[in-house]
Amino acid sequence: MNINEASSILVLDPIHGAEVIAEELKELGKEVEVFNPYRESSLNQTFFNGLKYDLVIAPVHLNPNFEIVKQALKNDILFMSHHEAVKRIAAINDLFADITVVEVTGTVKKTSVCELICQLVSDKKVLSHTSSITRFKSVEGEVRFPKLGGTPANVLKVMEIAREKNLKPDIAVFEVSLGLTGIGDVAVITSLDEDYMVAGGTKAASAVKKASIRNYEGKDRSVIVHPGSSDINVNGNTYGDRSSNLRIEDNKVVCNRVRTVNDDFTSGEIACKPLDSYIGGDYYRNCLEAAFCAVLSLGIPLAEVNTEDISPVPGRLKREEINGRVLIDNSNSGTKLKFIGEITEMARRISEKMILILGVESQYVCEGMDLAELKDVVENSASDFVEIIIVGDEFKGKIEGKNVFFDANLDAGLERALNDSEEGFVIISNVKTWR
Repeated sequence: MNINEASSILVLDPIHGAEVIAEELKELGKEVEVFNPYRESSLNQTFFNGLKYDLVIAPVHLNPNFEIVKQALKNDILFMSHHEAVKRIAAINDLFADITVVEVTGTVKKTSVCELICQLVSDKKVLSHTSSITRFKSVEGEVRFPKLGGTPANVLKVMEIAREKNLKPDIAVFEVSLGLTGIGDVAVITSLDEDYMVAGGTKAASAVKKASIRNYEGKDRSVIVHPGSSDINVNGNTYGDRSSNLRIEDNKVVCNRVRTVNDDFTSGEIACKPLDSYIGGDYYRNCLEAAFCAVLSLGIPLAEVNTEDISPVPGRLKREEINGRVLIDNSNSGTKLKFIGEITEMARRISEKMILILGVESQYVCEGMDLAELKDVVENSASDFVEIIIVGDEFKGKIEGKNVFFDANLDAGLERALNDSEEGFVIISNVKTWR
């Protein structure tokens, strides 16, 4: 069953966009109800009696052990994911007429890839939505939107705001959590590493992301870019790592037959401006290769891609100068402790006097930081730093060290680092937070 055939629809999880989807469905003339499965104590056991839903729309991460899910299955009601619902609604409303769409998902590096794509097509009118910022940019200027999360339903919300503001992008770039919706001309899975469990521990996030490629089946113009990994097989179809046909070396992009949405191929070489040690490192090189590959897959000629103004993304290994100190800012919602070694080596090339800020601003993120892993990093790194500042009250008193200090939030940690340092110091900020 598809949305057109359904008349009565139940949409689950208003925390992650159910109300946005419901409003769109009501505009299509559907009878719609929204239910919060996290408050099942309010669930009437006769919830389904007297009203037969044709369809239940639920997020891919929803725990199948919720009673509402069991009741729906018991009543043989069909399910659709939020991701697929967004695809169907976008198609019915022709949301992306005359707009080329890039969709990005993955475990890490989603925001970096999205932002780099926007830099590479900076001469176009670009609507971009990431976990950090939503905005419309053109040569005339920038229009910022209210901050929205990466839940798939916010694709619809972003387009609603764009219509209200009468913005007409050439290209739209969307960061989407936990899989692909199928709205794109080009789709990027940035990573399947550092896997974790969802849906009450019943599904691996990597499996959910792989399965979401099905939302692109039957789309003649779709291209999957999956950097740094082997091919993905879904339903007997193989989706290759297209970015393996492109590499960056010696400040030069070398492209070898990247297939475009026009079923053509592009090849060639183009020089970039000199890349500093931050954006030229492994982290950014992988992101850049994926971003270049995605842009070329759109059919944009290599010669028309902007290579003059490539710079690190704020909160993603961004280097800044503050009161004579160097700040390496890697505080974001997806930051990982595994990058500390690489960042420390970058910092050491600037100065041996370093301060490290770690931890979590838990009020802003769903997924925290493992205490045991954080302890190991502190124990193994303590001798490298003048101070280690840990953000987050939940860690206070649980990690020890002569040069270890605690602060409640990132701003307080940065203030301490500035006060306890002098000109020439390097401050590394690696706090998990939503910015």
